[in-house]
Amino acid sequence: MDLPIFYSEEDEWKKVMLMYDSALREVSTKLEILNNEFKLNHQYNPIEHITSRLKSPQSIAKKLQHNNREITVENIVKYINDVAGIRIICSFTSDIYRIADLIAAQSDVNVLKVKDYITCPKPNGYTSYHMIISVPIFLSDTMLNVKVEIQIRTIAMDFWASLEHKIYYKFEGNAPERIRKELKECAEIVSFLDHKMLSLNEEIKLYNPDSELEHYREVLSESFQSTIRESYGTIIEEEEIVQVVKEVKIVEESADTEESSKQQEESLNSKQDGWQEEGQTEEQEKKQGRPESLADALEMVEEAKEKNKFFRFFKRNIINEEMDKM
Repeated sequence: MDLPIFYSEEDEWKKVMLMYDSALREVSTKLEILNNEFKLNHQYNPIEHITSRLKSPQSIAKKLQHNNREITVENIVKYINDVAGIRIICSFTSDIYRIADLIAAQSDVNVLKVKDYITCPKPNGYTSYHMIISVPIFLSDTMLNVKVEIQIRTIAMDFWASLEHKIYYKFEGNAPERIRKELKECAEIVSFLDHKMLSLNEEIKLYNPDSELEHYREVLSESFQSTIRESYGTIIEEEEIVQVVKEVKIVEESADTEESSKQQEESLNSKQDGWQEEGQTEEQEKKQGRPESLADALEMVEEAKEKNKFFRFFKRNIINEEMDKM
């Protein structure tokens, strides 16, 4: 009698590849968020582009055989650290270490191994920054930490590595000595180019007249964000919303009363001094104070903040305009 089969190597392989694919998506999303934040806060994106891949079965088998390991699912998970791989291409070498630090600072990222081939290049001249990390993948009944290899390079480093790989592939890994020497010299040129471009970029920053203003803007933005940081993950109950609305109405009514008194006083003074223009219509009076451009709106926001009338300004000039567009 045939016994039932409770284990399938093929099914286990599919589950493993699902885990690695999920880990790639997880890390890619993290990197996209970091890059978008940089573009928003600094008007500069350190990441030129990102590529990801799952290692092919042929490459996995070849690597296991090279290390004298049996081709099993267990050995793949244990000994192959780059089944899931992500490559990040940056503009400058300083961006490489900045991105590496940001990745390592993520609370759910565990850095397992780092290889810095920038400070210590390979004998053939290869330069790059490698990280092996693990990220949690949550399933319906469990959580698994899955390994991902991250390679971070500059554009120049990636250019050299891509061509070097193609040349060595043609010679099946046994390139002539002269070719290897020439490639090593090209790697040194690439390293010099990266260093030169970084120095130029740092010098350009010194000539930026808005650098100090940008610093103050970042400080103010961080101060504002710290006041609302806890609100992102909290819910305000309906009773609390009603109370907030009541408080806002009280502020609005108080501001309206104060403004109305000032307007009456100004109107009386202007009539007495002959400043009131005779041909001004009621429609023109209504249009007064409504911003005609984004710059005018921002200026009015600052004025309203200073006078504690931000809620009234927001309601009358922003909400009403959006309602008119509907």
